[in-house]
Amino acid sequence: MIQLRDFSVRLGSRDVIERCTADVDRKVLLLGPNGSGKTSLLRALAGVLPYEGSARVEGVEVAKARNMNALATNLPEVFTLGVRLRDVLYLFGEIKDLNEELAVKMLRNVGIKDLSKRVYELSSGQGALFRTAVALATNPRTILLDEPFENVDAARRSVVVNWIEEYGESGLVVTHELDVATNFKELDAYMLFEGRLHGPINVGELLSSVVVEGSRNGALLEVEIGGKRFSFVKDQQGSKLGDLVVLDRIYSLL
Repeated sequence: MIQLRDFSVRLGSRDVIERCTADVDRKVLLLGPNGSGKTSLLRALAGVLPYEGSARVEGVEVAKARNMNALATNLPEVFTLGVRLRDVLYLFGEIKDLNEELAVKMLRNVGIKDLSKRVYELSSGQGALFRTAVALATNPRTILLDEPFENVDAARRSVVVNWIEEYGESGLVVTHELDVATNFKELDAYMLFEGRLHGPINVGELLSSVVVEGSRNGALLEVEIGGKRFSFVKDQQGSKLGDLVVLDRIYSLL
């Protein structure tokens, strides 16, 4: 369970997340183009970045938490790049109650078998798979997954989809790839634009919606981008959001 109240994150003189309020009591997608603040939001929830307002995970204020055993994340900051994979599994077993047998099985399922490798020796796709598998093998209640599908081939993406469906009770799964979101049409999603959080909205309805300028009665969602208001509407002619493949292309519709 994640609870945000007037939650803001500042990097330098810029607010990358602005006064967000949300209750996440299930697994949801966090969608947004690159640079919208998705990773910064996750880093703050994981205790890596300072924040203003309130952020609670499983009822505990993140800034005051002594440990976050109920939370798991695949953010690179929590992994030691110079150590061997087997040493990461041992470390997570000591501090996060990792199920090592489960982790090894998950890694083998995506072709990562040599645990004598060091983390930095993995390709970017392998690194994402390794971090995601280790995070989920801790049997967390709350998950924070940042772009778990990035640079992962199609066959292994289907494995990651199954992992996300099976492990964790609530949390955020970040992606800017709308073709990935089609695997989660039954879930809800939040959208992040220019540091502002919008939603929740059903993923299936969102992907089949059309973006039009201005406010519209019955809109599924309204967002403000570049000082202009846009509505996501259904049953209307035009390019559907899901056809964009990646959310960065949304600006071509605006």
